[in-house]
Amino acid sequence: MTSQEFLTLLKEYSNKELVFEYQEGQFLPKAYHITEVKNVYIESVDCGGRASEERLTVVQLWHDGKEQKDRFMEAGKALQIFDKTNSIRPMLMDTEILFEYQPIGENTSTYKVREIAEVDGQIRVKIGVPATACKPLLEKEASGCGPKCC
Repeated sequence: MTSQEFLTLLKEYSNKELVFEYQEGQFLPKAYHITEVKNVYIESVDCGGRASEERLTVVQLWHDGKEQKDRFMEAGKALQIFDKTNSIRPMLMDTEILFEYQPIGENTSTYKVREIAEVDGQIRVKIGVPATACKPLLEKEASGCGPKCC
């Protein structure tokens, strides 16, 4: 999902609660915060020696483990945060949007959007940690490269 697609969704459902499910049945607490929006530029070289570049938007979600609320943040409130961010440092709208979160007692992970559904008056964003992969094998340009070449 691109940043633009996500912001369009927030605008369309601005009065709905925005809920993030990071594992099956595991949700960010109702008092989560959007603490940072990052434009990320990655330069990399894969195991086959091929250079590549990638741009991403990474949204950091956070909860202090103490604060309590009765409701989740509404999509309209999240949109206000993104609008403010965009006015200061323009977001990369055509890039994939990822979410960074650290559940209490666990490691920080970066999550991809897996599915979005409207459930019980909420917008539920199911996110998941993507698996690592060998790019040349995925792109079928292995040329003899793969796990053995590393």
